[in-house]
Amino acid sequence: MKEYKDASNRLSIDLSDLDSDILFRKYANRLKTEFNAKIVEKLDGLDQRYWDFDVDGTIVVLHSDAMAGISIHIEDGTNDSLLRRVSSSLIKE
Repeated sequence: MKEYKDASNRLSIDLSDLDSDILFRKYANRLKTEFNAKIVEKLDGLDQRYWDFDVDGTIVVLHSDAMAGISIHIEDGTNDSLLRRVSSSLIKE
């Protein structure tokens, strides 16, 4: 798990270097089951996808990129503690 600031100066966390559909869906399912997250929007492209989840009123964005892997961030960049808690839960075995 690697933390960095993205182009919008939000904290983002890399969950995987691999862009795996199976792994992306595993993370999405964990968001739904462990955090009672509701899908707000799914944007699927040829080499990227952004799925927005509502977690207790905060939009958590699960992002997949063919070249960069899978990452997660908070849409408005305001809740780093929630982002770290969610990220830790998603990558546990």
